[in-house]
Amino acid sequence: MTTPIDDRFYIELLKLLLHVAWSDDELKPSEAHALIGAAQRWKVPLPELQRLERCLELGEPLPAPNLGLLRQHPDEVLATARTLIGSDAEVHFSEEEMLGQIRELLGLDPA
Repeated sequence: MTTPIDDRFYIELLKLLLHVAWSDDELKPSEAHALIGAAQRWKVPLPELQRLERCLELGEPLPAPNLGLLRQHPDEVLATARTLIGSDAEVHFSEEEMLGQIRELLGLDPA
């Protein structure tokens, strides 16, 4: 049985997504916009939203995500990561590799 999704899950998911967005060594405006939009839709608390915006503006990574929390909803994590990767209409090899790494970190079978 999985636990309900709450703010903590979405904060950790945003941390992971920021790492995914940077996986090709470039953060495109469409990716930054998608991250901010997701944070707003998920009603991430304002201090965390401001922290994300600061990281996006300065090109700084967020701390590593809590994988234990993310493992509680692996399908949601993968679906959201795929959506972010596709947000710039370009899927780079490094982004595909990152999806594979995420699957592994979440304890899922390779695709």
